[in-house]
Amino acid sequence: MARALAGLVAALLLSAPSAAFAHGGLKSSAPASGAVLASVPREIRLVFTEAAELAFTRVELRGPDGLVGMEPTSFGGDRHTVVTPIAGSLAAGTYTVSWQVAGADGHPVRGTFRFSIAADAAGLAAAHPPIGAGGLGTGAPQAHHDTAVFPDAGRFDAESPLYIVIRWVQFVAILVVTGTVAFYLFVLGFIRKKQRPDSPMLTPASLAAARVGYYAAILLAAVALVRLIAQSYAMHPAGSGFAPALMWAMIGDTTWGWGWLVQVVAAVGAIIGFSAARRGSSRGWIIATLGAVLGAFAPALSGHAASVPALRTLAILADGLHIIGASGWLGSLLVLLAAGIPAAMRLQNEDRGPAVADLVNAFSPTALVFAGLTVAAGVFAAWLHLGSIPALWQSQYGKTLLVKLAILGAVIATGAYNFLYVKPRLGKLEGVTHIRRSATIEVGVAILVLLVTAVLVATPTAMDMRE
Repeated sequence: MARALAGLVAALLLSAPSAAFAHGGLKSSAPASGAVLASVPREIRLVFTEAAELAFTRVELRGPDGLVGMEPTSFGGDRHTVVTPIAGSLAAGTYTVSWQVAGADGHPVRGTFRFSIAADAAGLAAAHPPIGAGGLGTGAPQAHHDTAVFPDAGRFDAESPLYIVIRWVQFVAILVVTGTVAFYLFVLGFIRKKQRPDSPMLTPASLAAARVGYYAAILLAAVALVRLIAQSYAMHPAGSGFAPALMWAMIGDTTWGWGWLVQVVAAVGAIIGFSAARRGSSRGWIIATLGAVLGAFAPALSGHAASVPALRTLAILADGLHIIGASGWLGSLLVLLAAGIPAAMRLQNEDRGPAVADLVNAFSPTALVFAGLTVAAGVFAAWLHLGSIPALWQSQYGKTLLVKLAILGAVIATGAYNFLYVKPRLGKLEGVTHIRRSATIEVGVAILVLLVTAVLVATPTAMDMRE
């Protein structure tokens, strides 16, 4: 089964680049595609199906003699309409408009169209002036270029396999950071308050969990830096992706950038908190908890939730709760394997089996609650992004979601096996071997779910396709 699931995910990764180019799209333009104009236009006006981020918007005009100078792009009445004044003079001939736009989720869409200016059009230039302003209109500071800045579709982009892997690592780090907090607060907390307040396992398990969370927080901070580089490379012209002005505009002037800042603050807070918790500080756990909760909501600001036209606040809330639920369920299971059981196995021989049983008995009720939260928030998000049940099999987003649900079903089946078959046999050392093996499989399949999720957030929703 594991090989079949891995093959399914691999096929999904290979198909991802062609699936995501339909985010948003060009609804109309002035001049219109294919138009033959009797007067020279003074601006390019583009109307998109989703609200645009100016820092991610680029408009290029190429005529018979090359690139035409363009003024900075601005909104034209609403955030769906962008206007780029033409700085250069135009002559008769055919012109190509190349555009790039991205919504709040930071996923770029590109396209081109052509129009022509008639030989007897009003306002024609007697001669072509020199290329101005690099032939590029944008809402952010730009570098100068003498060639087109829109490469072919094979360039690195938000839906490229490498970018999907980057998001996957981000999700894994968030899962472990938040799962560590859930393990400490709820699993160990249940033992502390309900089962064995004097258990010798509590302190070493807490310290071990803090260590796991600390390294996961460092990974989260590192992947944030990699995401920034990847996003800049995906959004900006070749050779200018690391220009400080462009990167600052991307961070400070877009919803994606705000989400990135939230992730950085969350990662730094979690590092500080877990670092203190590793030394036995209870206040460290408070700081780590704040960082974990903040980090759980960061992906929503660079995903589909930030781009929905209605109920955006509820969509972001649902995404954050979905991540918290998954982390409290599967992330805390990973920490139980990596920190809890090893701490229990360092006790005296006669205490090891009962200590592991205590961990699993404390984990089970919390896992059920968090799994329920995961499902409820996921159903709400699916309703927002699909719009109808047939969209599950009629849209690329729905098909990808079905793959995620199929793999999640395997996770649930493994968890049910643990609950019904393995859990009753705990209390003895041979039961520890069974729970370790089955829980490792459950976590491994859950990691595949995160990989599909990394594909899903770069796939146009069914509602996008209706626009």
